Amino acid sequence: MISRISVSGKLLLIYALDMIAVVFLGYSLAEEKYISINFARKEVAGNVYIDAARDALFAIAERGALEPPQQAALEQAEAAHGAEMASQSELAVLLEAGRALAASPPDDAAEPRLKAVAAARALISRVGDQSNLILDPDLDSYYSMSLVLLRFPELVDLLAQIRALAAHAIHDGGIAADQRTEFLILEGRLTTVIRGIEGDRQAGYNGNGDGSLQRALTPGFAGLDTALSGLLTALRVSIIDQSGTVDAALVNQAIATSLRATHVVWSQTSGELNRLLDRRIDGFFRRMWEHFALAGALLAVILTLVLLVARRIAVPIGHLAEVAETVRQTNDYDLRAKWDSGDEIGRLVGAFNTMLERLQAEGLRREELAARTRAAEAQRDLLEAIPTPLTVSRLSDHSLLHANPSAALLLGLDGQYDAAEDHLSPEDGERLFRQLSLQGAVNEFEAQVIGPNGVPFWALISARLLVYQGEDALLTTITPISERKRMEQELLGAKDRAESALAELQQAQQSLIQAEKMASLGGLVAGVAHEINTPVGIGLTGASTLAAETERLRKLYGDQAMTEEDFLDYLNVAAETARLLLTNMNRAAELIHSFKQVAVDQTSAERRRFDLKTYIEEILNSLTPSLKKRRLRVEVSCPPRIEMNSYPGILSQVLTNLVMNALVHAYDEGQTGILAITVEDLGDDVALAFSDDGKGIPAENLPRIFDPFFTTRRSNGGSGLGLHIVFNVVTGSLNGQVDVASAPGRGTTFNLRFPKTARV
Repeated sequence: MISRISVSGKLLLIYALDMIAVVFLGYSLAEEKYISINFARKEVAGNVYIDAARDALFAIAERGALEPPQQAALEQAEAAHGAEMASQSELAVLLEAGRALAASPPDDAAEPRLKAVAAARALISRVGDQSNLILDPDLDSYYSMSLVLLRFPELVDLLAQIRALAAHAIHDGGIAADQRTEFLILEGRLTTVIRGIEGDRQAGYNGNGDGSLQRALTPGFAGLDTALSGLLTALRVSIIDQSGTVDAALVNQAIATSLRATHVVWSQTSGELNRLLDRRIDGFFRRMWEHFALAGALLAVILTLVLLVARRIAVPIGHLAEVAETVRQTNDYDLRAKWDSGDEIGRLVGAFNTMLERLQAEGLRREELAARTRAAEAQRDLLEAIPTPLTVSRLSDHSLLHANPSAALLLGLDGQYDAAEDHLSPEDGERLFRQLSLQGAVNEFEAQVIGPNGVPFWALISARLLVYQGEDALLTTITPISERKRMEQELLGAKDRAESALAELQQAQQSLIQAEKMASLGGLVAGVAHEINTPVGIGLTGASTLAAETERLRKLYGDQAMTEEDFLDYLNVAAETARLLLTNMNRAAELIHSFKQVAVDQTSAERRRFDLKTYIEEILNSLTPSLKKRRLRVEVSCPPRIEMNSYPGILSQVLTNLVMNALVHAYDEGQTGILAITVEDLGDDVALAFSDDGKGIPAENLPRIFDPFFTTRRSNGGSGLGLHIVFNVVTGSLNGQVDVASAPGRGTTFNLRFPKTARV
C-alpha cells in the first residue's frame, strides 16, 4: 500500500510522524517543568506554614504563652497546607504544650515553656522536611532555608534555655558549680549557632548573583549581631564570671533584645526566601514557554525541509522526463538534463547525459577542426587587440611567430620578424632563458632592449609558456621603464645630497652643543671669579691694614714713643686681621678647589671614581654665585658613601644645566625659591630627582623640552640646548634615563636614573 503513495505523500507522512514526536517531547518537557514548579510551590507553602509556627514560637519564648491569634494562624495554616505537610500530630503536640503552659503557675513556667518551644521547633522541622525546603537546589534560597528552618529555631530554643537556667540560679540565691558548667555549655552552643548563622548567611550571599539578598538582610543581621554580642558579654559578666549574686536582670534584658532582633531577621529572611522561590517559579514558566517556542520553530523548520526535499526529488525527475520526451520526438542530442546532486537522482541524470554525449560524439568530432581554426583566429585577434607590447616566439629556435602592433612599433620591426634574442644583449638573453627554464615563468625581468635604429632602452620583460597555433611558444610582454630609471637616478642623487646635508646639520648641531658647553663653563668661571673677588678683596684690605699698623708701631718704636697700650692695640688689630685673612683665604681656597675639580671634569670628561654626595656639594659650591644672586636655596638629600665609577664631568654638566634652566625658566626676577636634589641608592643604580617650586611647564610644551633648539626664552638668551644636552648625556654617556613631571604653578621635577658603574 505504501508503494502506491506518491513521493510527496510519503514525505508528508514523515513530517506527520516528526510532528507527533516533537509534540510528545514538548508534552514530556512540560511535565518535567511542572514537576519543578510544583516542587517550588510546595516550598512556598511550607514557608508560609513556618511563618505561622515562627510567630507562635516567639509568642512562647517572649511572652510565655501561645496566644489566640497565633493559635488561630496555626490552625489556618494546618487547614490550608497540613494535608501535604503531614503535620497534624506535631501541631497537636504544640497546642497541647501551649495549653499546659497557660495552666502552669508563673513561678513554675520554665519547664512548660521549654517544652512548648521544643514542640514549635518539631513542627517547623516537620514542615521543612515535608515541603521540600530541605532539598532546595539553589544556593541562595538553600542557605536562606537553612537559617529559617534550622539556625533561627535553634537560636530561640537556646535563648529560652538560658533564660530558664538564669531564673533557676536566681531562685537558688546564687550559682552553683554544676550550674556554671551548664552556662558554659549553653554559651558554647550559642557561639556555635552564631557561627553557623554567619556561615549560612555568607554562603547565601555568595550564591546570590545580583546581591539583592545581602542588601535586604544586612541591616537586620547587623542588629542581630549586636544583640548576640551583648548577650555573650552579659552572660560572662553577670553569671559565668560572677562569684556572688547573679545579675539576672541584665541577662534577661539581653535575651529579650536578642529575641526581638531574631524575630526581625527571621521575618526578613522568610520574605527573601519567598521572593527567591517566586522568582524561580517565574523562571520555570519562562523557560517552559521558550522551549515550546523552540519546538514550534523546530516544527516549522521540519516542514520547510520536507517541502525543499520534495522539490529536490520531484523537480529533477520531471525535468528528466521532459528532456527524454523531447529527444525522442526531435532527435536533438544537444539537450541535457540538469541536476547537480550526488545522490541516486544525480547519478541517474548523469547516466542519461552520458548517453546523450555518446550519441553526440560523432557530430562533435566533425566540428572539432572548424573549432580549432576559429580558436587560432580568435587567439591572434586577442593578441592584436592587447595594447601592451607583446611578442610570441617559437621555443625551438626562439624566432618570432607574432608581434602585436605595439611591439612592432616599439622594436621597429617593419613587418620583418627578427629572432627574439636579437633584441637583447647576449648576457641578458642567456639570463632570461635560464630563469625561464628553472622557474617556468619570468616576472618583470629588467634589461636593456634594442629598439629602432639600434638604440637601446630599459624595459621590464615578463614571459609565459603557451601553445600558439599548435606550436610550443613563449609569450613575452615588454614594458618600457626608461623614464622610471631616469627618475631613480635623480632620486639617488637627491638622496646623496640629503644625506650630505644631514651630516652637515649634525656637525653643526654638535658644534652648537659644544659651544653651549663652553658657554656654560664660561658662566661658571665668571660666577666663581665674582665670588672669589669678595674674600680676596677682604684679604687685601686686611693685609693693607696690618701693614699700616705695623709701620705705625715700627715708627713709635723707633721714636721710643711706643707705650704698652699701643702695643696691645697692635696685637688686637693683628689678631683680628689674621682671623679675617685666614677665613677669607680658606673660603677662596674652597671655591678655587671646587671650581678646579668641576672645570677639569667638564672639560676632560674622563671616567674616575668619586663620592656622589661630596661631588654634588662641590658642584653646588661652584654655582653659589649664581644662586646667591637670585636668592635661591638648594636642599640636598643624599646618602653618604655612594661610590661612583662614572664620568663626573658629565654629571657636573647635567646638574649645572638643570640649575641654570631653573634660574632662567622657573622663577621671575627677584622671586625666591627652593631647589631640591634628592638621591636614592637603588643598589646597582642611583635615582636622582632635581625639583624646583617655580612656575612649572605648560602641558603643551612638555613633549618638546628635550628637543634641540626648543626654548621659550630665546629673546632672553636661551639657546634651547641645555635640556637637550642633559637628555643626550644621561641616556648616552651615563647609560641612564631621564623624564620630567610638571604642572603650571606646581614646579618641575626631573627624574634621572643611571648606574653607579658606567658601561664603556
